[in-house]
Amino acid sequence: MASQAAISLLPTDKFPTLWWINPKVLKRKKEADPVPSQLPLNLIGTLVHSNPEKSIAAIEVRGKNQVVSYSPGKEIEGMASILKVERQKVIFRNLNSNRLEYIEMKKDGNKVAFGAGVKAGGGAREVMKTGDNNFTIKRADLLKYTNDLSSILMQARAVPNREPGTGNINGFRLLDMQPGSIYEQLGLQRMDVIKSVDGTPVDSPAKAMELYNTLKNSPKVTLQIERNGKSETMTYNIQ
Repeated sequence: MASQAAISLLPTDKFPTLWWINPKVLKRKKEADPVPSQLPLNLIGTLVHSNPEKSIAAIEVRGKNQVVSYSPGKEIEGMASILKVERQKVIFRNLNSNRLEYIEMKKDGNKVAFGAGVKAGGGAREVMKTGDNNFTIKRADLLKYTNDLSSILMQARAVPNREPGTGNINGFRLLDMQPGSIYEQLGLQRMDVIKSVDGTPVDSPAKAMELYNTLKNSPKVTLQIERNGKSETMTYNIQ
């Protein structure tokens, strides 16, 4: 019985190569860990979502002087395909070499340089939240901000948000903001994209400034934003 069992394990005409299968060949070769990328890309900001597919990275292509938002699965100018967005880091596949690479935010290069002497949120809050995405602001406080544009601009950093592929501006993304700033009081969050004001698209710096000036006499303002891939409307009643 023992000899019959042993014979049954020998190669047969039906399976002549049984003994030549290397078990190591059956295992998938592990891909090398990502390495720092030499592609002309700068990571400006990241927003990590609980659903990884909805995470967003704001990336600048050096030489083009523009920042575009990308999510996993999107390609960057035919150079790379985004695989994962982490906190201050993006992993992608280099489409030329096919290897895994990553870019990270510079420790100091992308910090917001808030102006000296500009205080945000040091006293009472000028904006009152009255409901979900609903706020009330006094006209006197609004005028205080609209008459001091330099102070407003120094409390946050925003860049044009461009559509992948076309490069068209479809809003402005808030990369960072000073704690207690008017932006924070207005319910805005880091990495929000301001798409339109009262239904008018904010698709250029000139349009943004034009709409900014119209706020002085408006009794009510609605702000359309994109947050975590979803559209939301912020409503501000001016008293």
